[in-house]
Amino acid sequence: MLLSEALEALCMATKADGGSPATVATYRHKLRPLVNCLSGDVQVETITVGDLRRYVAGLWDEMTLYADHPYHVARVGTLSPFTVSGRVRALKRLFNWLESEGIIEINPVRKIKTPRPRCDEPKAASMVAFRALLRATEGGGLDDLRDRAILFLLGDTGCRVGGLCGLRVQDVDLDRGLVSLKEKGGKSRLMPVNPPTVDAVRGWLAVRPGDQGPALFVSLSTSKHGGLGPAGVGQMLKRRARRAGVAGPVNPHSWRHFFAKEYLLAGGDLATVSDLMGHSSIEVTKSSYAIFTLGELRAKHARYSPVVQMGGGGGVSDDCLPAPLPGKLQARAALPGVLQEPDCPPRSARQRERSALDGGGTGSRHSLDCVPDVGR
Repeated sequence: MLLSEALEALCMATKADGGSPATVATYRHKLRPLVNCLSGDVQVETITVGDLRRYVAGLWDEMTLYADHPYHVARVGTLSPFTVSGRVRALKRLFNWLESEGIIEINPVRKIKTPRPRCDEPKAASMVAFRALLRATEGGGLDDLRDRAILFLLGDTGCRVGGLCGLRVQDVDLDRGLVSLKEKGGKSRLMPVNPPTVDAVRGWLAVRPGDQGPALFVSLSTSKHGGLGPAGVGQMLKRRARRAGVAGPVNPHSWRHFFAKEYLLAGGDLATVSDLMGHSSIEVTKSSYAIFTLGELRAKHARYSPVVQMGGGGGVSDDCLPAPLPGKLQARAALPGVLQEPDCPPRSARQRERSALDGGGTGSRHSLDCVPDVGR
């Protein structure tokens, strides 16, 4: 089978298995450079590990951005680590599928590693931006009411922009505070929404034009009718941010990151936010969305560190200080480089009795025996 035929066969199989048109288009876009790299259409059985390594190495040296891209104009520049990683994943998908179909016996991608880009910079919109954009939609106009409802849904559900634009009026149950989202891969999930979001959506529905189809959010342009698309949502957010003087990311997907980060910063757990976002694995949430600045990590540490919890959140109490060390250990602690432990103040009989009844604590796990005995 020729490589081009294998690509088309994969796309057909993906579509037959219920894959979205966007997924099929992504495979075509990300795998087309492989055909060009191998100097023509070759038999897939003849492709070696060396061929694929040369292809992946060439991606890092690529000097053209957006080549053959359906929406962007090509320009000079290097591919980002995320783009390279995406193309390698598509490469692996193709050859793993060829192996599962029995088209190839030896799978060359087994020795190809998928690059793991470092997510150093948070991609989330900020709470400051969220509040500023909401203030900018307090005018009461038709576009204000629509955009305000969009912002609340993005911030309250962490939905993908495709899921937002795919919402129909019938998908929203305001009395029960539920939204039925249909997103990536055609998967559906029922998402709860809070009263401020319910109020914002109800306000939009009260003025929504009724002659533009079933979509919940519709275009208000005189030249375009029907549902608002992802590009329209992106343009709206950019326009609102510019008028409000908001800096930083405000693109539709940044609000998905915003939802995850703010949920976790408020004390929510990773497993719950992963379920709410519709992720297939908690690892996806952890690696791509649980990304914090140093200041945010410092604040979380100051709130949740065991040392802080030991003192009930307000510092270390006297009862939690370490007990006096035995003679030999006191001598050892006096050696250079060994942490000096302060002596624990004398404890009354009542304190000792209360400590025993509490299992060794006075409202805390760390009290009479803060420092465990040697060898325990």
